[in-house]
Amino acid sequence: MLARPALKPLAAALCAALLVAAGWLGHAAWQGRRCARSGRLVRQGGYRYISPLLDVRLPEGTDLQFEPIPFKHRVEALVAEQAAAGAVEAVAVYYRDLADGPWFGIHEDDRFDAASLMKVPVMVAWLKRAERDPAARQRRFRFDASAYPGPPQATPPARTLQDGESYTVDALLEHMMRYSDNRAAWLLYRDLADAELGEVLDSMDTTPAVGGQGNLVSADGYSGFFRILYNAAYLDKEMSERALELLSYQEFPPGIVAGVPPGVVVASKFGESVAPDRVELHEFGIVYHRGGPYILGVMTRGHDLARQAEVIRRVSALVYQQVDQAQPLRRPARP
Repeated sequence: MLARPALKPLAAALCAALLVAAGWLGHAAWQGRRCARSGRLVRQGGYRYISPLLDVRLPEGTDLQFEPIPFKHRVEALVAEQAAAGAVEAVAVYYRDLADGPWFGIHEDDRFDAASLMKVPVMVAWLKRAERDPAARQRRFRFDASAYPGPPQATPPARTLQDGESYTVDALLEHMMRYSDNRAAWLLYRDLADAELGEVLDSMDTTPAVGGQGNLVSADGYSGFFRILYNAAYLDKEMSERALELLSYQEFPPGIVAGVPPGVVVASKFGESVAPDRVELHEFGIVYHRGGPYILGVMTRGHDLARQAEVIRRVSALVYQQVDQAQPLRRPARP
């Protein structure tokens, strides 16, 4: 069992939680490859943010007809250019077309400190609890600033919990996802049993590890959260829809959303980690392109949050432009 010090900061506590992550999805990956060979995708309509389907994993760079993704080299060139210019020291990119599964990665197996990206499994664990107990979302928690162990956030949330005020779980989830508020994350995490968070980590197609910098994840590994939420393969349809709706509220204007036209829905989460010797900034999300949604994740390591955010924006803009140009070749978006 995991040790859970009562007043341990969220990021450090989640390091221990990640130790429970396991690999039963190896079988699921094999099953996905078997399904891919059959060339069949069965989806259920009627939802805005989700498309229920068991995940299908194809070889990198191919769709169901094993056609290549034509613009990977353009993204690789942009990444190399930004690294040469000193905007980043390291960068990883993950892209996946959610219409029929083609994907590519650039340094997608390199590991970075997940930081606030780990708020996503906390959210999923609470929504899983709400499946079993619908009243859970209306439970109230009081925030006591004197008990809160966390340091100030590098990017302060636009709104944060107030000392002495009580909040419903629904309100805390929105604070945590829209504003990336560590105070809300702390309250929600404290009430989770080890088994609840462990079940989430076990059920997502990711391979986390623990290192000196914190919760280490790769772009390829972390993408599992968004694939499984989109396919409603872990949470039920209602709660998967709610999870991606909460992610669509995120307010991080310099990132992925800055690279797409106004009005395009983006359901995403950013994370930042600041240390004396390096800064990490990442964002992962689903871009709801008119021709069909896609996952985009960009993970960066460097020394300047503003320049790293610009790299995320540039990658997002390039990918959207390329997807838009290829739009007639993509499957039409769901009505």
